[in-house]
Amino acid sequence: MRFLGLEMKRILTTKRTWILLAAALVFSGMLAYIPVTFEEVSYTDEQGQEISLKGREAVTYLRGQRSKLEGEVTPEKVKEALFTYQECLTKYGVEDTYELPEEADTTMLIPYWELIHGVREAFADENGMAPALTEIPIEETNRYYEKVQERTKALLAMEQPEHRSAQKIGENLYQDVEKPFQYYSGIGSNAMDYQVLLIYLITILCVVIASPIFSSDYQTGADDILRCTKHGRGKMAACKIGSAVLICGSTFLICSMVWIAVTNTLFGWESTKTSLQVIFSISSLPNLDIGQTQWLNLAAGFLIFLAMISFALYLSTKMKSMVSSLAAALVFCFLPVFATSVFPGQLGLWLQCLLPGGGIGMGNSFLYMLIDFKFLHLGSQSVWIPYVLVAVTLVQIPVFLGAAVHSHCKMRK
Repeated sequence: MRFLGLEMKRILTTKRTWILLAAALVFSGMLAYIPVTFEEVSYTDEQGQEISLKGREAVTYLRGQRSKLEGEVTPEKVKEALFTYQECLTKYGVEDTYELPEEADTTMLIPYWELIHGVREAFADENGMAPALTEIPIEETNRYYEKVQERTKALLAMEQPEHRSAQKIGENLYQDVEKPFQYYSGIGSNAMDYQVLLIYLITILCVVIASPIFSSDYQTGADDILRCTKHGRGKMAACKIGSAVLICGSTFLICSMVWIAVTNTLFGWESTKTSLQVIFSISSLPNLDIGQTQWLNLAAGFLIFLAMISFALYLSTKMKSMVSSLAAALVFCFLPVFATSVFPGQLGLWLQCLLPGGGIGMGNSFLYMLIDFKFLHLGSQSVWIPYVLVAVTLVQIPVFLGAAVHSHCKMRK
């Protein structure tokens, strides 16, 4: 324990570490606040004046306007939303909202923004094309949840046409989704995107902290002295690894929880009870609300983060300079982001899942895999990618940490 404490003190007393840790904490607060600044709403008051609200004022106003819709998303509420939109569109002689003239008064549409995109999804045709709102029969909204189920099944067949096992897995997952959906005004998909960005930034910052843990001693020659001591190999390696994991892991958890606390306070904790299907897509497979999604994304992101830190420590034991260990670690931070674009199809997905840090990034994050229909296939069997990401990560962490200890003990100058 004394060795561990000394090693943690050594890491924490460096100026670089403090700058990186401070940056991570600043990012957590900043990325929680930024989504609120994007919230804005304009409406015409009773005196005919145009009122524009932004930030927290907009969030508060929208919560008041949508209060009667909060709770269960019943077919009656869906019918009310569609009827209101159709009435407005008919009044101005257009078929969709983007065709409304600038002078159009859309105040009556404000409460229904979050519900109406789900209506268009549910009534999309077999090719996935959403109809104009004026083309959807009002009476069909009584079958809203039947249409939602049918749409999800059709979408699974469209996305996985050659893999019945994947379709079956998706259908079973969606069967467990609680209906009617729940809706509470507040946090939306934009804010959740910033949790993904925060996890990615913290990972990069902590990789910069972890990557020189061993290579710095190799470069300065301090490792030659440490190896001559009684516990200078295995025990010292374990202490170095433990200190890096504790510092980086604590940073990740603190910053992630700060983001959740600030975000939910700004948008309203009540809104975390909103079903995932209302905020993202009505066909999202997990039976989760927004609050549960935040914590699941944090937990899965933490495991993937630890795998990346473990791999960075392993690379550090193989490199003899801080620059090379840092460069190699950063390459692997960015590599999964490009895996699916450079290597399309199943090859790209397999690389994304098998590379360390494969579920951290803007296009390949665990959250986006959670709301997508992507599967890995082995013959006639299929596995949903979020399951693979977590399973691979649980294997990678002990393997990379064990390999780091072994590599350090066998290191030759």
